[in-house]
Amino acid sequence: MSKLYPPLVPPQLTAEQQLAYYVQRVQARVHPASLGKIRTRVRELDLDFSEQEILILAALDNPRRVQWFLDHEVYYNNDHGDIEQEETSMSPRMVLRTGLAHCFEGALFAYTANYLHGFEPRWMLLEGTRDVDHNLVVYQDHHAVRWGCNAHSGYPHLGGRDAEFFTLRALAETYYPHYYSGLTNDPNDLTLVGFSDPVDITKKFGVQWMAQLEPTWEMYYLLVDDTWTFYRMTPPYGAQYRDASETHGYTLFVALKRGWIETKPRPFVNVNHLPPHAQTLWHQFWEAFDPETQLPRGRAAQLEGEFFKITGTTPIDLNVNAEELGYFLERGYRVEQLLPSK
Repeated sequence: MSKLYPPLVPPQLTAEQQLAYYVQRVQARVHPASLGKIRTRVRELDLDFSEQEILILAALDNPRRVQWFLDHEVYYNNDHGDIEQEETSMSPRMVLRTGLAHCFEGALFAYTANYLHGFEPRWMLLEGTRDVDHNLVVYQDHHAVRWGCNAHSGYPHLGGRDAEFFTLRALAETYYPHYYSGLTNDPNDLTLVGFSDPVDITKKFGVQWMAQLEPTWEMYYLLVDDTWTFYRMTPPYGAQYRDASETHGYTLFVALKRGWIETKPRPFVNVNHLPPHAQTLWHQFWEAFDPETQLPRGRAAQLEGEFFKITGTTPIDLNVNAEELGYFLERGYRVEQLLPSK
C-alpha cells in the first residue's frame, strides 16, 4: 500500500528538491553496472532524462525495488479527492519530479523502470464491475518461469506481487478477496470480474512518453481498445450466472458494437437495442434499485445478476460507460480510435 494522499499530505517540494530527496534515498543502492546500463539504454532510446533521474532509475534495477519505491517513496495521487480537483495523467518523469502517482501513473512509472532494465514488462488490466479498474505491470521471472507484477494503490493489498505465480489467472485471483467497492468501502462488496491479456504498450505508443514532461492523456484514453482480450474471473453473482473461463471484450466496446450505447446527440444507453429479456430486466432493476444503498441489494442484486448473465455487464456499468464515453468525446477523441479491429 502506498503512502495515502490525502489525508496524509506530502511535503510541498519543488521538482529540484524532490529529485534531490530521491537521490539521497537511493544513491547507496545504485550498482555501477546498473547505472552504466541505464545510461546506455537512455542514450540508445533518445530519452531526455536528467543525470539525477537516471541515477534514481538505475537504483530500481529489479521489480522488487520498483515496488519498494512505489510503496514507500511515492504518495498516492488522489486526483478524485474532491469535485474541484483537476485530474492528472503524469508521465514517469513527472512522477519523479512530484513524488505523486495514482494507479495509472504508478503503472506507467513501473513499466518504464522495468523496461529500461530489460525485464520485458507487459500491461494487464484488472476489470471491476460498478467499480474502477486496476492497472498492473506484469513481468516474468524467466529462471523460475513465474509471473509477478508492480502496482500502485491507495487501498490495502492492491499493490504488487512477487514472481510466485505460474499463470496470470493465479496472479489476478490474489486480488479478488481484497477488491471491494470504492462506493461502499465494505470488504464484503467484492467487485473484481476479469483480467486482460498482457499487452506490450510500446508497440502502440513507442517509448518517448517515458521521459516527456507533458501529460500522457493519449495513453490514458487510448491504451485499452477492442483488440484486448479479457478473461472472466470468479462470477460476481454466483456460478449460475457466467462461465468463469470465458473470454470477452471490454464491456464498453461490446456495448458500442452491439448498439447498446449510442453516441448521438450524446452517449446514452439505448435500451431498445438490448436483448429482449435484458430490456425487461433493465426496467425491473431500476424500479428495485435503491440508490441510497450505493450497490444493489436484495431483489435488485438478483435482477442485476440475471442481466449480467445475458449481457456480461450491469445496468449501472452501462450508464457509467456512457458517461465516461461522453468525457472521452469531449476531449476530442473519436470512437473509431477505440475500435481499431472493427
